[in-house]
Amino acid sequence: MREVFSNTDYQSVLQKYWICILLLVLALASFPSNYIALFTAFVFTFLVPGLICYRFFKLKSHEIWAFVPLFSVMVSAEFIYYLSLAVGYSRETILFSFLALTSVYALIVYRKGEPIQPSKLLRIKQIKKTSLLLFASIFTVALIVLFISVWRGSPYGIVLTGSNWQDTPLHYEIIESINNGNFPPQMPNFAGVPMTYYYFVDFHTAIVEKVFGYLPQLLPFLNAVFILIFGFAIYALTRPNGRRAAIIATVIATFGWGLSYFGLFNALFTGTFNVTTNYGYQYGGTFGLPPIFDNLLQQRPLLIGLPVFAFVLALFRDMNSKNRLFLAGLMTGLLFEFHNVAFLCCYLAFVVAVLFNFKQFKLTNALYFLLPTALALPFIFHNGPPATISLSTVWIANFAHDPPVYYLLNLGIPFVIALVSFVRPGNEVLKGTMIFLVLIPNILLITPNPWDMYKFFIFAWIPIAVLAGIMLSKTRKILIVTLVLLSILTSSSVIIYNVGTNFPAASWQEYQLGLWVRSNTPEDSVFLTSYNPGIHCPVAFIGGRLTVSSYINWPYGWGIPLSQIYQRQNDINAAYTGNATELQQVVTKYHVSYVYVGTDELTSYPGCTARFNAISWLKPVYTNGNLEIYQVELN
Repeated sequence: MREVFSNTDYQSVLQKYWICILLLVLALASFPSNYIALFTAFVFTFLVPGLICYRFFKLKSHEIWAFVPLFSVMVSAEFIYYLSLAVGYSRETILFSFLALTSVYALIVYRKGEPIQPSKLLRIKQIKKTSLLLFASIFTVALIVLFISVWRGSPYGIVLTGSNWQDTPLHYEIIESINNGNFPPQMPNFAGVPMTYYYFVDFHTAIVEKVFGYLPQLLPFLNAVFILIFGFAIYALTRPNGRRAAIIATVIATFGWGLSYFGLFNALFTGTFNVTTNYGYQYGGTFGLPPIFDNLLQQRPLLIGLPVFAFVLALFRDMNSKNRLFLAGLMTGLLFEFHNVAFLCCYLAFVVAVLFNFKQFKLTNALYFLLPTALALPFIFHNGPPATISLSTVWIANFAHDPPVYYLLNLGIPFVIALVSFVRPGNEVLKGTMIFLVLIPNILLITPNPWDMYKFFIFAWIPIAVLAGIMLSKTRKILIVTLVLLSILTSSSVIIYNVGTNFPAASWQEYQLGLWVRSNTPEDSVFLTSYNPGIHCPVAFIGGRLTVSSYINWPYGWGIPLSQIYQRQNDINAAYTGNATELQQVVTKYHVSYVYVGTDELTSYPGCTARFNAISWLKPVYTNGNLEIYQVELN
């Protein structure tokens, strides 16, 4: 009797579906094991959606390296977001989404076969050792700096050093609040207001953490991975101009900047060096644009915005390809909730690309880009930040006081080389995009906080670095080494500042308090805390709970009117300094569940503990040294 399945049949099935089987095993094993779930989350959010879809687009091998993780991160986050809206955000929802992606992958394999062999897909043999060394160096440097400077334990508590002192706690608040019931998210530090910030890179981190449990050390690791992906995207954008140009551009794009290192070396030579003052960035000063590596370390939305923008620019190299235009529109449409400034920059680059290809470009082909960008419309209309587009010179008035010199000093040698490249034909889309991005902050105001217009210079840095890399690749090696070295020295001060400073985020007492809050208070609790400075609040960035208000620039930068911010600040002042009636009014107005007294509160409101102890409906539920938490028990 003939066997239904022969050994050959089994081997054939196994060869065709081996990745599907592996993905299924990982997804199922993740339900009982947090450690397997953590690894599985990396696989499904960085690889699987991209591996499903890369075969549908006309991509070069060096473009696949950037496409797969970028597309996977954006698609997985959006898929889990909409799935969670339907059934609730939970560990189980995330794991079932992985099973769904496995099914899609199996369907694609069934219809098209399994072309994926790791060595074939990644083209490892085709990648030169210099390129591998470059990518390994980028990841290693970023990882070391981040692990030393972000969530590092010390004898005194948790350290968030260097330039991470301000922005990193904000991202921890978003991540931990989402994973503690804040979904769909309201602003974790302005309770009751829907989230308008482009928070999806933090949502992606929350997804990966959720399947494991509390893991704050995940953030620095993921930042290093995203910085590596940024390197992939720059390499893909520049590679058509040669491998040498791609390597130079990637180095400059990741570590380059202006001439602020003169201050560092002057301090070293004169014996006045101080790690906390001799820094490559001076807010509102001569060197007032924060260096690119500084931004990559701490500005998490840029970690998706920048590489997607670079990848979209690479797709615009062939404006006659409907396939690549569609992919550019798809990536742009998925981008809005990750970085809406990057979304605008992609649209700007598209307009520039159409203008420079106008004679041979069919305007009907524009629909292949424009239609998929409609994926952003639900977010734009539902919770997009208020429009503030207007003609304005506020950036020049407040920051770039002498624009020509200011930009030459801050953007340095690569900017000069990029300008020199204009004498040669070619790369017109990069040149036009660079000029528009540099001009926009000088003539327009688009962001709620005028300072945030500086981000357009960060996006301009991509064409600047690529144009500089192309120009330098055509010169002698000694000149390449010299100019590249002089272009990246500013990152040395960034690294020194980040690893050399020791700014505390939470004492060990505050850390224990944050863990207690996670375990002993309802997930939808709102805490009354101080707003000054309101940055390192353990009930928020460790405990994951909502607060009435916080550091002023966070809600201000998200588009909350200053009048509303000041009103909450006045209410908080009244609650901590007034009588029981004034406190009750604030508690009722903002649905406060707990009142927190910590270091900032004791500094800003001396004697508040004694006043709270005298109020009968405030029940002390946690005490550790001078740290107090009171539960509101109003009938």
